[in-house]
Amino acid sequence: MRKFIAVILLSTLISPPVMARAATPKALSFQAEVWVDNWFALYVNGKKIGEDSVPITTERSFNSSKIKFTATYPFTIGIMAKDYTENASGLEYIGTDRQQIGDGGIIAQIREIASGKVVASTAKDWKVLVANKAPVNQDCVKSKNPTTECKYVNTLIPNGWATNSYKDSTWKSATEYSKEEVGVKEGYFDFTWTSGSSLIWSSDLKLDNTVLLRKVVTSKVSNSAITSNLTLTSPNFVNNGNLPKDFTCDGSGISPSFKWSNVPSNAQSLMLMMDTVPGPLRPGEVDIGNHYYLNIFNIPVTTNSISSSATNIGTLGKNFQGKLGYTPPCSQGPGSKIYNIYLFALSEKLSINSSEATGALLLKAIEGKVISSTKMSVNYTRT
Repeated sequence: MRKFIAVILLSTLISPPVMARAATPKALSFQAEVWVDNWFALYVNGKKIGEDSVPITTERSFNSSKIKFTATYPFTIGIMAKDYTENASGLEYIGTDRQQIGDGGIIAQIREIASGKVVASTAKDWKVLVANKAPVNQDCVKSKNPTTECKYVNTLIPNGWATNSYKDSTWKSATEYSKEEVGVKEGYFDFTWTSGSSLIWSSDLKLDNTVLLRKVVTSKVSNSAITSNLTLTSPNFVNNGNLPKDFTCDGSGISPSFKWSNVPSNAQSLMLMMDTVPGPLRPGEVDIGNHYYLNIFNIPVTTNSISSSATNIGTLGKNFQGKLGYTPPCSQGPGSKIYNIYLFALSEKLSINSSEATGALLLKAIEGKVISSTKMSVNYTRT
């Protein structure tokens, strides 16, 4: 009997341990809802899963599309978007009195089918790479021979650009546009767009004809998917109103006051940003993307306002001139310009240093940490 027990014990000791199996992520069903001027192809984790039903060779195409797919979190959304051009000149209606440079624009949101929750939508936190720009010599728009006189620039499309493993650190942030700037047409109103969904493109709606767009979607709500009634106001101006001169370079150049409410109970910090899409480049200027006038992060969730010119709440980031704190708008030339202010409620505090806290790096740092966000806009016209 003792020998039998010993054999059992020995065989137990020398048997290989049973290894615990890692849990397999659950595949979920999603629906992409897309409107574009003029054409797109959609990729998930590098695999093309659908495209616009109307070919890019169609001169006027502004339809909406629904594309269903399955994926596990996290996954990468890639979009190739194209504006219609007749040929390499970058023009349309060639040979008619309407010969012109066309413009593009796209808006998309990704929805979990089971829950109905929008988990990602196009906004400034998407990354963009321009693959075709034309015409780079814009005066050729009136040419009688645009095919030979208009110049273009093509950038090689990187291998694996839509995969999870691709590094997009050199890509720029997408630029948001209003419905008026894009000129939305039929199909746009087929969907109910979340308040965080924006029309986006590169920094040039007209000259950039083919753009690549990327976004990594985590199981947490993305930066652009607003999930609470977080609100942002200013005692100094109303949403879509006019920015008083005191807050620009034509006046005192002080920062505005802001107030907010309905911060989610699980938020750990807040971040406030003010930016604009810059106007045409001056001779010798380099495109640096959106101009950030104010970046404040790690704002305590116990606060509900920031006074004009205050520097003692939260941590100041760098404005587009490379300095900490506020720099007043001072746009080129006359005409109304739109300035956007964003408030993000985050699931944690940011560990980024002030000296590194540019607008672009802050947007990168908050990926996967946004619980809720909101936006307001204001206009200013220089005389």
